Amino acid sequence: MLDSNYSTGDNLGFLLTGFPGLENIQHWFAGPFSITLLIACFGNIALLFIIATEQSLHEPMYYFIFMLSAADLAVALILLPKLLNVLWFGSQYLSYNACIVQLFFISFFTALESSMLVLMAYDRYVAVCNPLRYKTIMENQFVLKIMCFAAVRCLCMTLPFPVLANILPYCGVSIIQNVYCDYLSVIRAACGHTVISDIYGYIFIVLSDVPDVTLIGLSYYKIFRIVLKSGSRVAYQKAFNTCSPHFCVISIFYFWGLLSVIIIDFRREFPEYLHVLYSVLSFTVPFTLNPIIYGIKAKEIRRVILKLLRSY
Repeated sequence: MLDSNYSTGDNLGFLLTGFPGLENIQHWFAGPFSITLLIACFGNIALLFIIATEQSLHEPMYYFIFMLSAADLAVALILLPKLLNVLWFGSQYLSYNACIVQLFFISFFTALESSMLVLMAYDRYVAVCNPLRYKTIMENQFVLKIMCFAAVRCLCMTLPFPVLANILPYCGVSIIQNVYCDYLSVIRAACGHTVISDIYGYIFIVLSDVPDVTLIGLSYYKIFRIVLKSGSRVAYQKAFNTCSPHFCVISIFYFWGLLSVIIIDFRREFPEYLHVLYSVLSFTVPFTLNPIIYGIKAKEIRRVILKLLRSY
């Protein structure tokens, strides 16, 4: 049974501290993050519109970019409005249900983005290493199946986050050392813990992040090996043009994610506000830069953008 000090029902909630130690100046972060929200929304909506309406972009690579952009937009709309509310207006309270919902959707769409990066790496591998069989392998029915499989896999892996957080006891209004509800911050705010709730974050990394990074690395290893074997300058250039946008997006996504994990693991060595800042940047940097990278680097998308600009 729960202790009498534990609370359930409508009196449960969370207070988001913002950036601990920077309470007097954290409102200055609101401006940059507001600009980030505008860029992320405009860039990803524009990318979604262009891919959806341009017939020449109805190909597997652009379907994956479409899903990646949709995931980026979803995370931006889930994360940034409350963050800006905390920074602009000092509105720190978040209801229990809203916190659990935010926790789940941020986890799900982040996992979905990682899965899309894996599928895009496989797509690039087929395009570079088996160009003559590309259309046969990457047919629409197969692409739809693997995208659905990726979404179901992400759902199965992230559903335990809200479930495990929900079964923990909380003492009324709990304090979360962050500007949004993430799994680790929420379970640390609980009045009691279970072994599974404490270690599932690491289980998730083993089940999700490690296989994703391994598959992406394997795909690019095979791509680089084939290109180097060819010894053709034209092959180098074609592989670079084909893979560079995706490689940039992968590097940004996993670099900021790894940096955030390092700071969490060595949190005693860093001020608490740095943990919060890098945790937020691990989301905001990718979903802001991704549409810009694809708008500049992806040849077909750039061509469509220039065509639209000229028409106006």
